[in-house]
Amino acid sequence: MMFEEYKIDEETINDIYKTIKPLKLKDISSTTSTEKGYQTENIVRHFSEDLLKKILPIKNLWKDIWHIHYIKYSSGGYQAPHNHPNERYSAIFYLNNSDGPTVFEAPINKKVMPIRGKSVIFEGPIFHYGEKSFNNKEVLVIAIGKI
Repeated sequence: MMFEEYKIDEETINDIYKTIKPLKLKDISSTTSTEKGYQTENIVRHFSEDLLKKILPIKNLWKDIWHIHYIKYSSGGYQAPHNHPNERYSAIFYLNNSDGPTVFEAPINKKVMPIRGKSVIFEGPIFHYGEKSFNNKEVLVIAIGKI
């Protein structure tokens, strides 16, 4: 069972923001599990190979990234319970310190607090959700390997 937490450095977080902030993207949250938040479409094409390597330095998994989206929650925003059955792995990258932990259900049974630079990679079929956030939580969500 893959479940791994790791840290990305400040330079990488800054490079992520430099990549996503200028983009003018449509909010697709109404068609997703994101409640009270802004969620982008797939933005993977905007990320350089070097940045993907820095974001996901585990076992060359960066080569299998096929989808990235950015979420910024409004006050009271959360992620409804869901999984990613068509992804080998999923990853969440916390871009700021916030409240509203991510809760991983069985067999992981763990809460992960959103701390700037913290990252977690897990098997796509694992059910998870984000508790309500009142501090404008920002994350990148990454799909790795299609099933």
